[in-house]
Amino acid sequence: MKTTRVFAGVAALIIVCSGAAMVGTAAQSKSASDSVAGNWSIKVTGTPHGDLNMALTLKQKDDKLTGTFASPHGDLPVEGQFVKGELSLATTAEPNITFKGRLQDDGTLAGYLSSERGDMTFTATRTKGTE
Repeated sequence: MKTTRVFAGVAALIIVCSGAAMVGTAAQSKSASDSVAGNWSIKVTGTPHGDLNMALTLKQKDDKLTGTFASPHGDLPVEGQFVKGELSLATTAEPNITFKGRLQDDGTLAGYLSSERGDMTFTATRTKGTE
C-alpha cells in the first residue's frame, strides 16, 4: 500500500512538472510571436525593376511600431502596429509606402506593400542575431 502511494505521488509530481514546463514553453513562444522588433531582410517582388532586396529595422512598444525602411529612395521612417500577428506599417515621409503582412508560423513575414508604383508582394526574414 505504501509503495502504491509513493508511486502515485511520484506520478502526480511528474505530471505537474510536465504541465508547468509546457506552460512555460507556450508562454515563451507566445511572447516571441508577439514581437517583430529587430532587423529584417526583405525581398520585394513585382517591382518595375524586378525583384529587390531591402532592409527593415523595427522597434516595438506594446503593439506600436517605429523604425526605418532602407529602400532605393534612401532610409525612410516607418510607423505602424503589430496586432494578433498582423503587421501594418506606413512610411512617414515621401514616397508614401504602406505595408500589410502577417507573421508566418516559420517566423518570417509575408504580405504586400503599396506605393505610387502599385502593389508588390514581400517576404521578410529576421537578420541573424535579432530574434
